[in-house]
Amino acid sequence: MRAVGVWQNWSMGRRVLSSLILAATILSSCARQPDLRVRAADGPCVIEGTVINEHGLPAYRATVFARPMDGGMAAKVPSADTDAMGQFQIKHLWPGRFEVTAKKEDEGYPDTSGYFYSDGKIDRITLTSPLQPATVTILLGPKAGILVGTVADAVTGAPLNPCVDFRRASDPNNFMSGTGLINANYRFLVPSGRDVMIKIWSEGHLPWYYPGTSSKSEAKTFCLKAGEERVLHIRLHPGSNSAEAGCETPLCFPHCQPWN
Repeated sequence: MRAVGVWQNWSMGRRVLSSLILAATILSSCARQPDLRVRAADGPCVIEGTVINEHGLPAYRATVFARPMDGGMAAKVPSADTDAMGQFQIKHLWPGRFEVTAKKEDEGYPDTSGYFYSDGKIDRITLTSPLQPATVTILLGPKAGILVGTVADAVTGAPLNPCVDFRRASDPNNFMSGTGLINANYRFLVPSGRDVMIKIWSEGHLPWYYPGTSSKSEAKTFCLKAGEERVLHIRLHPGSNSAEAGCETPLCFPHCQPWN
């Protein structure tokens, strides 16, 4: 009986130890690679801080994003708006690396999460502990130039929602392309102090290149200062161009259609 009792106690202890090891392994794995279920905005970590403009003043109602760098996520990008003091707090994050960016488009500050605007100069935060919030001060900008205007059929005047391609002349691989960037009545932010090329097209129409030609060889660049606004009414002429078929593509990176 004594030998049986010793065996039972040892067996039970072994099962408890195995359970503890398994639990520790699971917790360790979650800490290293949080899965998509954890990423549905229910994590214990926090990023907080202040957003300021180029004058050092707090930015009210700027939107701050915390984009995960360790993989995809099941929910939308965590974000928060700043208060009157420029302060924000993004909760329910998980251990890992995040890119923290801000925008205030009504005042000409674009979303710098895109390399088209930021040149890759983005604050990166690593969250390791739920006990200590990560604190960061984000500088808005640089402020963009602003294009405003309309897009329509050159003959009928019918409004158009075209496919567009904006890219830097000095780095053609640095671009934004797709539908939804500009519509029939648009306002679009472009990097300031940079030479930019524009191509606009819609099915059943000839392509349009700045400053208003359908020939790529005659296309020119333009450059806007920070905060400068330029009115640009775009008129697309009816025509057939097989390269422009199927332009109804979503905003995408890399380029949706060839630059031709």
